[in-house]
Amino acid sequence: MKVMISDFKEIMQKDNAVEIKLLKKNHPDWIVVTQPYDLKEQSAFFKELKDTDALITAFLPINKKILDAAPKLKLISVSAVGYEKIDLQLAQKKGVRVCAIGEYCTQDVAEFTISLMLTLVKRLKQYDKLVSEEHRWEYDAFMAQPRLSRMTLGIFGYGRIGAAVAKMASALGMQVIAYSGHMGTGTIKDGVKFVTADELLTKADIVSNHMRATSENYHFFNIDIFKKMAQKKPYFINVSRGETVDETGLLMAIDSGMIRGAALDVLESETPDLVNNPLLQRNNIIISPHTAFYSQDSMASLQRISCQNVTSFFEGQSEKVFNFVD
Repeated sequence: MKVMISDFKEIMQKDNAVEIKLLKKNHPDWIVVTQPYDLKEQSAFFKELKDTDALITAFLPINKKILDAAPKLKLISVSAVGYEKIDLQLAQKKGVRVCAIGEYCTQDVAEFTISLMLTLVKRLKQYDKLVSEEHRWEYDAFMAQPRLSRMTLGIFGYGRIGAAVAKMASALGMQVIAYSGHMGTGTIKDGVKFVTADELLTKADIVSNHMRATSENYHFFNIDIFKKMAQKKPYFINVSRGETVDETGLLMAIDSGMIRGAALDVLESETPDLVNNPLLQRNNIIISPHTAFYSQDSMASLQRISCQNVTSFFEGQSEKVFNFVD
C-alpha cells in the first residue's frame, strides 16, 4: 500500500511529517512518499505515481495524463474544499474515488477577508510605503475614507464563508447585502438582504467574492461586471478562486478608476509569474499567496481529515470518509 502526497513544488508544504505520522499510526507498513510536482521536470512525479494507491493533493490538475499514469490509483484525497481541478468523470470511469474536505477553515478565511477589507479601506499598504520608502509622516497624504459603519458590504456567494464574513461585518456596524443563486431576491436572513447581482454591483462600497469555481462562474468578474461597479467605485476582494476573475479586466478596471482598489488572495494560476505580473505594480492592489485559510487550527484539521479519509477508505469504512464528491 503506497500513499503519495504531492502538489506544485511552489506551494507544497515544506514538511509533511504530521501527515506521515497520521497515515502510519495504524499502518506502519504503509509506504508514504512526498513528491513535489515540477512543471518543468515531471519525471520524478510520474515515476512515483505509477505504483501509488492513494494520492493526497490540493491543487494538482488531475487529468487524463495523470490518471493514465496511475494504474493502481484507487483514491484521491483532496486537501481542500474545492475540487474543480479534478476530472471527476474520467476518475469515475477509471474506478478512482475522490473525496474533499467540506469544512476546515471557514473562520480563518472570514477573518482574513475582514483583514483585507480593513487594509484596503484604511489604506495601510499606501501608508506603509509612504513612511518606510518615502519617509513622509503625513496622515492626510490620501483622501479620508468614511467609517466602516457608513459603508455597505456586498457578498457574492453565501455559503459558510460568506455567512461568516457577513456576521463579522455586521458586528462592525456595516450594512450587508448579498447575491446567491440559492436565495430569492428580497429575502432577509440574519440581517442580510439578498439582492440581484446588478443591484449589489451598484450599491456596494466593498464587493467580496466567495463564489465556488464552476464553469458558469469562470471569469464572472470581467470588464462588463466591473463597468457596472463604476457608479459606486467600490473596493474588490477575492478570497474564492482565481479563475472567477478575469485579471486583464480587473487591471483595466483599476487603471480606469472603475474600482478604488483590490485585494486578491488568489490568482488565476497557482504558479503565477511574480516578476512580470502588472497586478504587483499597483499601490492599490494587495496580493497574498493563497493564505486566507492558513492557521494553526485549520492546518491541524486539514491534515487530520485528509489523512483520515485515506485510512478509513482502505480500512473498508467508506461511511467514515468525509465528503465523497464523485
